[in-house]
Amino acid sequence: MPEQKRTEDAIADPSRQFETPMDVLRDTRLDVDAKRAILESWKKDAELLSTATNENMTGGENPLPILQQVTIALEKLEETSGRIN
Repeated sequence: MPEQKRTEDAIADPSRQFETPMDVLRDTRLDVDAKRAILESWKKDAELLSTATNENMTGGENPLPILQQVTIALEKLEETSGRIN
């Protein structure tokens, strides 16, 4: 799969390409911007699931662990890339 297509697929659905958010950081084929985009997408998905859970609109999934993992991964990415938002 071409790298651009793989990155686009990972942004669209990170959990299909990566088991954990830290796996995104370990992927040496991705640049910092691609990693950030994937993690931000994963964070948005987790936040939406959290909102749905709070409104009793899910099948019982607990989004908090993944949201915490994504937040930690984003912080580590910012620390290692030298960029702080």
